[in-house]
Amino acid sequence: MSERKKILWLVSWYPNKYDPFDGDFIQRHARAAALYDDIHVLFIKQSEKQQAFEETCVEGHGLTEQIIYLPRKAGLTGKIASLRRWSRTYKKEVAQIIERQRPSFIHVHVPWKVGLIAIWAKKKFGIPFFVTEHWGIYNHVVSDNIHTRSIVFRSLLKQIYSHASWFLSVSCYLAEGVKANIYSSDYSVIPNVVDTSLFCPSNQKHERFTFIHVSNMVPLKNVGSIINAFALFLKKTNSGAQLILVGQPNDEYISIAQELGLYNRSVFFRGEVAYSAVAEEMRQAHVFVLNSDMENSPCVIGEALCSGLPVIATKVGGVPELINRKSGILVPPRNDIELAEALITIYQNYTSVEGDVIAKTAKEKFSIQTIGELFHRSYGNN
Repeated sequence: MSERKKILWLVSWYPNKYDPFDGDFIQRHARAAALYDDIHVLFIKQSEKQQAFEETCVEGHGLTEQIIYLPRKAGLTGKIASLRRWSRTYKKEVAQIIERQRPSFIHVHVPWKVGLIAIWAKKKFGIPFFVTEHWGIYNHVVSDNIHTRSIVFRSLLKQIYSHASWFLSVSCYLAEGVKANIYSSDYSVIPNVVDTSLFCPSNQKHERFTFIHVSNMVPLKNVGSIINAFALFLKKTNSGAQLILVGQPNDEYISIAQELGLYNRSVFFRGEVAYSAVAEEMRQAHVFVLNSDMENSPCVIGEALCSGLPVIATKVGGVPELINRKSGILVPPRNDIELAEALITIYQNYTSVEGDVIAKTAKEKFSIQTIGELFHRSYGNN
């Protein structure tokens, strides 16, 4: 392994006091990269709830996490003033970090809009920058996709990519979307990280055969369709299986379960739980289900696979890159009947599932050590 480099990370999303889950996958990337290089993360969070400048800085194990909180004002004039303060603060902090640490590279995560700061730093200090994209807007499916954005937005985003020395993505699907819509460039894929100390196989399963779904339960996830498909599954198998849903539900999903007579009988809502509790739920389940209209490279699939669970998921976005015939079943989106058939198939053939093999293969791909090595190799080759 080559010597450690100093890398400055400029991130558009990162866990913070207002949203502890914002960009938590970027934080896991940072912890992985810090195994082999010295990583300094700089994140500026603006909020109308924030009254004054505030800064936190946590250091340890090769990782420095510097978060600055700034007030954000409403209205057009307030937004312009807030943007200017954001830019001034970022440039000041970046300049100080570069002067103290002399980083080899700047690594931008989610280039809009922090990539503009990276361009400024490249021109002023001659430090090249990488881009890693996580944002799933480069398609026609999500409502706020790239095609709904202004010409100015797209033009500035193209400038960011054109100045980057290298482009990284969490999936081929996302990278190809960037190439098709913004900037044609070569790229490398570095997947999301799974904490394999938490997400790992267990023989301690629920007595009832258990399907599990974990998400933020936004409409894109089609949770109601999962409940309907599970009801069809129960009718056709007459099994005692249960469906556990982890995440904050809305009243619509609860009503669907109630109308089907399954609420708190065969369908159980756990609500939002801590990351460690998600892992515990995974370990006790038998099969993971994801029914989204669109996904890039969902962390939750990697977590399920590392837990030894076969996965039933929709054949959308970057999902097919994560699942093969040995690890799960792909179904078309918004098709309750085919989803129900997949539930039946995997239930009836569960004894042939090799959970330990699924987990071993997934760990080799998603572990913090593997991802850290991939970052280190990228930094060393550029």
